[in-house]
Amino acid sequence: MKTIEIRVPEPITEHDVKLAVAKDVFNRKIVNLNRAAEIAIAPLQEFLVELKKRGISAYPYTDDEALRELEI
Repeated sequence: MKTIEIRVPEPITEHDVKLAVAKDVFNRKIVNLNRAAEIAIAPLQEFLVELKKRGISAYPYTDDEALRELEI
């Protein structure tokens, strides 16, 4: 992995940048869900919440499809 240094306006935090990059590379299918959470330096559950807030699906199923697949 490589380290990149960037300059951002004062209100943007390092966490904001890492989260934005992680969401982007996950959404473009460059990395999987677990790797994206690692890039964001966030627990998987927290990263899933961030994806949901932005309307990014973490899984290729709708809730109904997942329930049917799992026979719940």
